[in-house]
Amino acid sequence: MTEPRPVPFQRPTFPAADRIEHYFERSRDRRWFSNRGPCLELLTERLGARTGAVCLPVASGTLGLLVAVAGVRRAGTTALVPSFTFPATAQALIWNDLQPVFVDIDAEHWHLSPRALEQALAEGGDDVALVVACSAFGTPPPPAVREAWADACRAAGVPLLVDSAAGFGAIAEDGVPIGAQGTAEVVSFHATKPLAIGEGGAIFSRDDALVARMARLANFGFDANRHPIERRGINAKLDELHAATALAALDDLDAQLTARHVRACRMREGLGAQLVPQLGHEHSTVQFVSLLARDRAARNRMFERADGRIEIRSYYEPLHRAPAFADLPRVADLAVTDDIGGRIVSLPMAVDLTDSEIAEIVDVVAGDAR
Repeated sequence: MTEPRPVPFQRPTFPAADRIEHYFERSRDRRWFSNRGPCLELLTERLGARTGAVCLPVASGTLGLLVAVAGVRRAGTTALVPSFTFPATAQALIWNDLQPVFVDIDAEHWHLSPRALEQALAEGGDDVALVVACSAFGTPPPPAVREAWADACRAAGVPLLVDSAAGFGAIAEDGVPIGAQGTAEVVSFHATKPLAIGEGGAIFSRDDALVARMARLANFGFDANRHPIERRGINAKLDELHAATALAALDDLDAQLTARHVRACRMREGLGAQLVPQLGHEHSTVQFVSLLARDRAARNRMFERADGRIEIRSYYEPLHRAPAFADLPRVADLAVTDDIGGRIVSLPMAVDLTDSEIAEIVDVVAGDAR
């Protein structure tokens, strides 16, 4: 008898080949497969219209971060960034010869703490080249937090880059979409993201000149005459096949986000009040469902019960606790980051997660309450 397989942490969806070909035939007809072909032009237009910002599609979210950091930074040697994020956020800074300085998050919304940011900017002074905030788990920060970040950076004369990797399609409670935050904002279209195309991403900004510069950086530093005028040029272009895939995926995005929210709501209802969700989670893209256990021991028991039944994760484990980043400087003791990092548990999500799978997740996670 076949052993039952555990509920996977993610079960990505991908557009059917005929729906990708519906768009890709434009590229076939013109025999134009990269370097801003017809699919990329259409994708750029549609992504920009959805966010109200100028868009630059790129080959991955990480490449988007590399290009955006190079494009928006001012003079200086350090960058302020939360430790509660995916490694690529810090790695993009290091690739740009900036030293990450870790800043604490807020206990309720899990984004960069405005108060901690103000302290870090005051301590860092003119050496701070950039602030990188994150829309943790694809959840837009509360509008007051977003405005506090912008105000603090404006007062210090420091650009603000927002890493919203899983956030494309999310809209804050005041109607501001992911893509319209900060000096520039980066999203990912990785296979595990709600808008999944395999590898890909996009940079957004409301500054046309800045986007033009980042487009040069993403294309070997070339200007319109193919003269390399940027030293840090790189190949970060999104090719036509992935652009066609993104167009097909974009057609279904709203329906898929609705399906995720319906399933996440059922899951949280089954779990009751014993696990705490992120403030504003109802505005997220629900890449997966992240909750706080009451303490580290309770989370550890969850992982023990989950073994062989469901796949769960401990996203995010703080970067300042990881070997690669443990020696980097930090502002204060990062007490909230350590607390959240020790209690967080991320549960499975998929647009086709079944009722029986949701019941299995609830049964595993709710064990301490029985």
